[in-house]
Amino acid sequence: MHIENGLRSKKILLVDDSLLTSKMVSEFLNANGYETETVAAGEEAVQKACSMPIDLILMDIELAGEMNGIEAARRIIKYRDIPVIFFTGNTSQDIIDKMKEVRAYGFVIKGMDKALLLSTVEMTLNLHEANTQTILFNRIFENFVNEIYIFDAETLKFSAVNRAAVKNIGYTREELHTMTLLDIKPEFDRDCFQKV
Repeated sequence: MHIENGLRSKKILLVDDSLLTSKMVSEFLNANGYETETVAAGEEAVQKACSMPIDLILMDIELAGEMNGIEAARRIIKYRDIPVIFFTGNTSQDIIDKMKEVRAYGFVIKGMDKALLLSTVEMTLNLHEANTQTILFNRIFENFVNEIYIFDAETLKFSAVNRAAVKNIGYTREELHTMTLLDIKPEFDRDCFQKV
């Protein structure tokens, strides 16, 4: 495991049945601070992804063996929250439609500019981290025992309320999204709320 500045380097599972491509891409990613693990078949990718810590999967679509990259990605995503980037030379409409069916973060074309590959990997890792933080925040927000009301300061319309607020106030979320704070507390005026 590579550690830089006290942080573990991100581990990428590279799935490609071309040994030359795997070697070149793996060396490039390693030179840029990533740790890589390579496999050549979809079945191996599923096994590795389910048995070891992986931060990102770079998955070829057309693989040797019984399972193509799209099916392997589908199986992995079903059990683990690992971002997948498809890595392909085939950009036919049929392949693009199949990629859309899988909750992947996009695709890169084989043989493309290495800087573009690196930026796609970095953006995917950042986006996945942001998505993970958003999910965590939403769980905390929703399950917090105290009432939380989020509203627009100009219109005073509710933009979000948590479960405790809905329970206390007696309106559904749908009703609250059409209401303002003044509908709930008519004894206050707009100036009072806007000062707050």
